[in-house]
Amino acid sequence: MASLTVRNVDKHFGPVQVLYGVNLNILDGEFVVLVGPSGCGKSTLLRMIAGLEPVAEGEIEIGDRVVNYLPPKERDVAMVFQNYALYPHMTVFKNMGFSLKLQKATKAVIEQTVGRSANILGLTEYFERFPRQLSGGQRQRVAMGRAIVRDPQVFLFDEPLSNLDAKLRVQMRTEIKALHQRLKTTSVYVTHDQVEAMTMADRIVVMNEGRVAQIGAPLELYDRPQNTFVAGFIGSPSINFFEGTTRRSNGHASVELEDGTRLPLPRETPLHEGHRVVYGIRPEHLELGTEADVGAEVTVVEPTGPEVLVFSKIGGVPACAEFKERHQFAPGQEIRLAPRLENVHVFDAASGDRV
Repeated sequence: MASLTVRNVDKHFGPVQVLYGVNLNILDGEFVVLVGPSGCGKSTLLRMIAGLEPVAEGEIEIGDRVVNYLPPKERDVAMVFQNYALYPHMTVFKNMGFSLKLQKATKAVIEQTVGRSANILGLTEYFERFPRQLSGGQRQRVAMGRAIVRDPQVFLFDEPLSNLDAKLRVQMRTEIKALHQRLKTTSVYVTHDQVEAMTMADRIVVMNEGRVAQIGAPLELYDRPQNTFVAGFIGSPSINFFEGTTRRSNGHASVELEDGTRLPLPRETPLHEGHRVVYGIRPEHLELGTEADVGAEVTVVEPTGPEVLVFSKIGGVPACAEFKERHQFAPGQEIRLAPRLENVHVFDAASGDRV
């Protein structure tokens, strides 16, 4: 195992720059998830760590070695791809043991190492099958087993679950997390799915347009997003945003929307009168209120089982509230919502940064 450091890494494809001064410090044994929308540079960064893309500027260090100019086979990393990348003419056993065969390991060592990995992943009974005879989840386990037998310093996962159905994705992300807890190998995992990131990571790196938007533990990013991009990307259903102007009167602070609707702010908010801000509140932090609270017109009600999502308009702006109780609201109904003040997020409207 080893730590992984990325220092001031840039990347260009011709005249187009896709990574801008990326800095990461991943600890030995840590599971870090790179997350962001398509085109943000997360897979490119992973491929640079693996040695599949050259580094334009900056350094990548694995353990105590700068690996910028080392070929992939000398970096001591193992990569699990989105499309499994199994050899179709080889059995499960031969797929898993192929890298050991290339290293000229003895038959006994191959059998012992592959057998140990197969036991971890529940693959022993499939040794004589070919990839075409396996389900998507089984193929992905074979791909992970092939990576495990190499006993690398770093595991790299490039959206390994995106080809699986929803139920299998949940099962496989649990298996990958359990596998990491058992092996304790430094791991970097790329996904565009923020739920995967939240449930699997020790730390999350949120990327946007080739830059790191924020790094932190999952709940740290959820509870204290540093900008509107992170606040909007992390969390499902997404956070509600309202742009308006701060007002202070009689010791109370609020944000006034375009139609005059006022959303309450914590009394200690460090903002003066007239500041343009973005007011953020997550759906689960909107509660049913009284006549003194904010009016909302219901547009759609979505029962999901564990909760009810109520979509409405507040001051003409779409909003979502999440309730554990099974309210029977109807489209067009007027309700009152009260934001939990301790959970309000305020961002500067111009920069998008947290106030």
